[in-house]
Amino acid sequence: KGFQLLQPALQELSQSGWRHQLELVIFGDSRPDNPPEFGFNAHYLGTFSDDLSLALVYGAADVFVCPSLQDNLPNTVMEAIACGTPCVAFNIGGMPDLIEHQKNGYLAQPYQIEALAQGIAWVLENTERHQKLSYRAREKVEKEFTLEIQARRYLSLFTEILSGV
Repeated sequence: KGFQLLQPALQELSQSGWRHQLELVIFGDSRPDNPPEFGFNAHYLGTFSDDLSLALVYGAADVFVCPSLQDNLPNTVMEAIACGTPCVAFNIGGMPDLIEHQKNGYLAQPYQIEALAQGIAWVLENTERHQKLSYRAREKVEKEFTLEIQARRYLSLFTEILSGV
């Protein structure tokens, strides 16, 4: 889901002075036999089946990058912002429902490698801004995506549908 754009974006970021400041953590997959060159030290964590491990990984990250080329409402982005981790993604599909550009993350122009690299740098380059992004990421989930809020939305939808029958 967008790896072919993520790899060159990370390489561009590496060449722009971030090489020794960042480390890449990859989870959800095992280390490939011939791992690609990202321009950063890469750590492959494999998959997790429990919420605590996921929360620890997301919470330890400074940024979560979702380079999907098509996605409706990705669980990975929802999980990351629920843990207060700002996200960088392309402005496609349902991403704007989760990521508010430069409020709780960064929405890059679709399929633009340079824009994805710029978004990652923008999230990381200012500590005070990063703290605000993190706070707003968590706040977004608490205000719009709790179980109670989702249940009310479904109830309202079902009521509307059934009243038209």
